Amino acid sequence: MKKIGIFNKFILPGCLALVGLFSSCSMFDDYLTVYPTNQITGEQFWEDKNDLTSVLASCYRQMVSSNVSQRMAMWGEVRSDNFILNSESNEDILNIMNANLLPTNSWFDWSGFYKGIGYCNLVLAKGEEVIEKDPSFNEGDWKPIAAECKALRALYYFYLVRAFRDVPFNVTSTDTSEGVREPMPQMPSQYILTYLINDLEGCKDDGMTNYGSSTYNHGRITKKAIYALLADLYLWRAAKNSSADSVAKYPGMAESDYQKCVQYCDYLIDLKIQELKKSHTSYWGSDDPAKTPYPIIESMSKRFTSGRDEAYNEIFGEGNSDESIFELQFDGSTNSNAIVHDFYGYNNGSFVIGSLAASTVVQTAENKADSKDHVYSRTDLRMAESIRYQYSQGSAVMVYPIFKYLPTEIQVRDAENIWSQDIENVIYSPSNGRSVANSNWIIYRMSEIMLMRAEATASMANPDSVELDKAFDMVKTVFDRSNPMISTNDDIKRTDYATAKDIRELVMRERQREFYAEGKRWFDLVRIALREGSTTEMLNLLTKKYTSNASAIKAKLATLNSLYNPVYKEEMKVNPALVQNPAWLTDETIVRN
Repeated sequence: MKKIGIFNKFILPGCLALVGLFSSCSMFDDYLTVYPTNQITGEQFWEDKNDLTSVLASCYRQMVSSNVSQRMAMWGEVRSDNFILNSESNEDILNIMNANLLPTNSWFDWSGFYKGIGYCNLVLAKGEEVIEKDPSFNEGDWKPIAAECKALRALYYFYLVRAFRDVPFNVTSTDTSEGVREPMPQMPSQYILTYLINDLEGCKDDGMTNYGSSTYNHGRITKKAIYALLADLYLWRAAKNSSADSVAKYPGMAESDYQKCVQYCDYLIDLKIQELKKSHTSYWGSDDPAKTPYPIIESMSKRFTSGRDEAYNEIFGEGNSDESIFELQFDGSTNSNAIVHDFYGYNNGSFVIGSLAASTVVQTAENKADSKDHVYSRTDLRMAESIRYQYSQGSAVMVYPIFKYLPTEIQVRDAENIWSQDIENVIYSPSNGRSVANSNWIIYRMSEIMLMRAEATASMANPDSVELDKAFDMVKTVFDRSNPMISTNDDIKRTDYATAKDIRELVMRERQREFYAEGKRWFDLVRIALREGSTTEMLNLLTKKYTSNASAIKAKLATLNSLYNPVYKEEMKVNPALVQNPAWLTDETIVRN
């Protein structure tokens, strides 16, 4: 049974009705089929809804491919203060970590994302034609598919905008069967974000609410996923337009966008609570009836110091939890999670350490909760969920491998002081992690919705004090579930966070704790810099992990341009309309093909 909410209540799983277009076909069985573009651009291919759904499946299959999924993590996390390299033999990743962003580095190849966008454009271009050809397929069937596909396309583009800022932008289907590529310049990120937001605003209520199975409801774009993506897009655009220069250029937009983020987060929180209230009669029992419940999974009861870490086990161990909104699905055979396997590690009879390890800011646990110097405190369960502490490699070398996603289950013997020199209070199952890379990769879950809501509130120009109280309460709820045995003296308190800035900084620290190794931290740091209109604050956070060369890193990343990736040299060759990010211009001449 599963425990949901901030209270110690058991929830019986609800029955899902078989609803929607895909209830009778196995879309995820088609994950293996990624059709060559020259095979699906011809009119003879698009005869019925099966052709349409097959290419829609390719939109998803492209997203779980290693050349897309690994870059999601690379661009969103690896440059951050969370990681160091386990081995410096990987020169390309080492250069990225050392802020030597070279246009020749293949990690900046964005072609996999544009391939996924191309599939989305094809589906959206051909949908109306299929309606005319297939009598069993009508406008009502098409609208949720169109919404699903627009959201997938927006997600692809959102990664590109966050990683590169200005990128080529195309929402029409282009026949590249003969290898023809028209030169396509970058479009300003403001234009792209506005297009994506308007596009999703027009279809957000067309999204499916129930595909008929837990795998579909968490592994495919739903109405909830569209609202979550919209909230994220609004939050990013608001931060981008919050600096003094941007406010002058786009007056009132940042404030309006923060309000929209809050609105959509509230919608999702209220919707999830109502769903739980209908299907789980015991949900509303509580230890504190005056406190508002939030729809996140509880880790452990405060009445017990030992037991299963329910939040980890359901969210990362089992996957597709009740807290999940959208996550990429991996089965370990036909599609393996290359992020976890290559970057974090796997079980090959014994634990094989991945290419990344925890940085110095994560290696030590603090006595004080919400420390500004280190990520975790001694009572925080997420420390043990994220890092394999005191793991010896050979006779003398001590490393700190990333362990999130690797165990299927975690148990805790003593939640009052989870940290010890050998983490003897934590039991991992299997002890050396999964042997197969079959853990899902989470894009959105309810704890992020709550923290986005809190960040948006605390980022407004003049937030209401009652709203700030609510923002703190949401952060505290996420914090509480991972610190079930923290003492009253050590606990975080509203009185310690008097201003909106205090709460906003608390949110960003809590996001680092909650989403450690989930591909989000670098984007969070960039959002801090965008909001401030300066890299100073985010660089003070970033450079804490460097034992040397911190001044050199600050010099390299002094401008906002330097926070974005360079355009890959091979793309510059084939697309003469592209302009290199000025922060990473080199003296060498690029030869066009």
